[in-house]
Amino acid sequence: MNFPPIPITGVGLVTAAGRGVEPAWEALCAGRSLLASDADPELAGFPPIETARCARIDPESVGTDRRAARIMGRHTHMLLAAVQDVMADAPADPEMAEEEIAFFAGMDSVDPGRDDLLGAVRESEGRVDLEHFFSEGMDSIHPLWVLGMLNAIGFSQAAIQHRWRGENAVFSAGAEATARAICEAADSVGSGKARLALCAGVSGVVSARMLARAVRRGVWPQAGGLGEGAGVIRLNSPEGADTSKVLGWLKGHCSVRALEKRGGLARAVQESARGALVSAGLKPEDVDLLVIHGEGESRADNAEAEAISSVFGHHKPWGLATKGVFGHLWGGSPALDLIMAMKALAEGATPPSSAAEDELFRDTTDGSGRDELNNALVLLQGFDGVCSGLVVGKGA
Repeated sequence: MNFPPIPITGVGLVTAAGRGVEPAWEALCAGRSLLASDADPELAGFPPIETARCARIDPESVGTDRRAARIMGRHTHMLLAAVQDVMADAPADPEMAEEEIAFFAGMDSVDPGRDDLLGAVRESEGRVDLEHFFSEGMDSIHPLWVLGMLNAIGFSQAAIQHRWRGENAVFSAGAEATARAICEAADSVGSGKARLALCAGVSGVVSARMLARAVRRGVWPQAGGLGEGAGVIRLNSPEGADTSKVLGWLKGHCSVRALEKRGGLARAVQESARGALVSAGLKPEDVDLLVIHGEGESRADNAEAEAISSVFGHHKPWGLATKGVFGHLWGGSPALDLIMAMKALAEGATPPSSAAEDELFRDTTDGSGRDELNNALVLLQGFDGVCSGLVVGKGA
């Protein structure tokens, strides 16, 4: 059964390139990696790593008062900035009820800041005295600090600011969480439960705890590095959507979990790609642009290459990879990749990507045919082997 195309009427993006789509697109077109060796002393003890960190955002500039900002981390500031941009560009219809606006987000784990517990540590320095800690040291910890460690806090702040009271959920963690958020938002609009839906993907903030989780999960970057950022995509009901505001159309999606007894990771990538195309009513040869997961890890990349070969056969789409420029944003990567795919379709241009320059793709040195970009397929791989395919088109 074909998926009803959903108009995309706005996007917001925050990356290490800056705030907005244009800085990210310019960095991608220039092939300018934003990754750099991270000399943060907090990361001492871990293997050397490259990161692409976002500039700090003043919480008051994104509508947050100082009191609320005390329980927010930088991940929340990135989310609120991206939401602010997407709503400023295309505000909600004033006649739309609050209950008709849905909000879904994929967010990574939240870590405490160094200063959050520093006062308590100082009070207990040189001794292990639980009685003293609970009677005096704990008083230096902000009473809402525990709530601040929930990734739903940032999600809730965005909903509260904009008075969204429709269907909602926050998912964690990694790329699969944001893929789920995009699918839920599309289904909410497509089923008529919402007239407007926002779906977001937010990375974690680079820290020692984030790297420790990467080690524990077995997802330490084998190549490239880690990035920070957030992306928000606005989906409108097809009925009554302002055609002048339509940036693209979400045309299909599919997610498949990798199981060794069913072909492992390569089979999951293949099935998610085929499923997304089927839901969009497209054939492999209808895909002009393929945005690969391309994280630089041999097992994942080999599985993806095997799946692409199986799905597309002799058809060679243009290829695009973003992680060599921005790093892996974990929860933020799916939103970034989908936004960059739409931008490529709109511009009729494919930025150079070394990860997408092999026999599976069209020769990027050949500039012909890029004005024929109509449909893009975005491939994603999550932490737990959940693979997703998202189809976006220039037209419905």
